[in-house]
Amino acid sequence: MEFELSRLGKTALLAALSDENEEVAIKRAVLDTEYRLAITFVSGRSTDIKSTFVKSIIGCALQNEIIRKTPGQIHAVLHAALDALTGIVHSVPADASLKMKVAIAADDHWIAVAIFGDSAFYPLTNHERSALGVMHL
Repeated sequence: MEFELSRLGKTALLAALSDENEEVAIKRAVLDTEYRLAITFVSGRSTDIKSTFVKSIIGCALQNEIIRKTPGQIHAVLHAALDALTGIVHSVPADASLKMKVAIAADDHWIAVAIFGDSAFYPLTNHERSALGVMHL
C-alpha cells in the first residue's frame, strides 16, 4: 500500500480515515517526509468531549513532539483542533455519542488536525462525520 503525502491536511485526513493496516503504511510513508504525525482516539458524549477535546489534543501533540511547548505553537494547535471540532459537533444533538479518530500532522510551518468517526443520538441514527482544521505555526 502506497500513499502520496504531498499535502499536510491530506496527510492528516488520510491518517484519521485509515484502518489499522493503512495507518501503519501512512506512518511509514511519513518517515520519508518532513511531517510529524500523531494519532489518538476520543470518545464520549458530545457535551463531555467539548470540554476535554482541546486538552487531549494539545497533550497528544506535546507528548508525540508534534509541537514544542511555546505559546505560539500551543495557540496554533488549539485553533486547528477547535476548527476541526466545530466541523464535527456543529449539528450534533445534545448528548450524542461520539467515537472519533484524530490525527495531528505538522511540518515546520503548519499544523493540521483531522477527525473522522461516528456520532449517534440513538443507535439507529449512527453515521460518519469528518472535519479538518489547519493553522499556521
